[in-house]
Amino acid sequence: MIAAGAALALIAALWGSAQDRPESEAGRCAQIDAATFVLDGPVDEAMAECVRGALQSTTTVLIVDSGGGDLRHALDIAERLEPLSLTVRVRERCYSSCANYFLPVAERVIVEPGAAIVLHGGADPKFLQEEAVGRREPRIREIMRDEGVDRAEAEARFEAGLEAIRTLILRQAAFAERRNVGPGWFLYREPGDREVGRWLRGERGSRPHPFGWRYLLVEEPMIRSCLPDVEIEPFQSRLEAEFIDNRERWSRFRRAEGLRSLTLECAEPAGA
Repeated sequence: MIAAGAALALIAALWGSAQDRPESEAGRCAQIDAATFVLDGPVDEAMAECVRGALQSTTTVLIVDSGGGDLRHALDIAERLEPLSLTVRVRERCYSSCANYFLPVAERVIVEPGAAIVLHGGADPKFLQEEAVGRREPRIREIMRDEGVDRAEAEARFEAGLEAIRTLILRQAAFAERRNVGPGWFLYREPGDREVGRWLRGERGSRPHPFGWRYLLVEEPMIRSCLPDVEIEPFQSRLEAEFIDNRERWSRFRRAEGLRSLTLECAEPAGA
């Protein structure tokens, strides 16, 4: 357990929430009737514990409204949801880890009026390489400073954090194989990849500024290609009218370094 703080710090550096509006402090996680379960708020330990204790096997409808959160807890929740035959309704937003792991467990996805799906990336080898090589020394110094330990202990905690990320990469890959999810859904990148990585093809939207972007607004071509076993109710025209053409929401999303997926689709890279 001595490395827990360092592992959490490394993981948090990659998988934060992608907020379009502020999260409530607690959120809502509840079985509102025999068929319907609600996940509203940040994906965290409290949500995972709620799902473990409250989710009923009779559930056929999952209502989600989340800006995302912790990848590990999102996978915990998704694995609890997998045995169910679910229609997942996106109410307002399903961002980051909500999109990565809750939508692939569905048989059917309904994006409600005004709602949006946004990707922020999952676990991938490029991030691991960047941490292990490019950010190693700054991270070790941060651990020494923040946790009050000597260099040897900080190095041990840093390595434990890297191992936690390796475990998440493998766990995500197993989930993707079970659910037939294209790696592009996680914006999966190998060392040397740039932008969206080698597992997507097509045209993406313009960058919000010259230095890059952080969030990807999911449009129909992407979700249909990346989640081929999930029935997707049409939503493109509503998304354009109620999110992209909504000046306030779109400006806020662009300021958060977001762009459109446009024609991006999951695809096998050349030579794979």
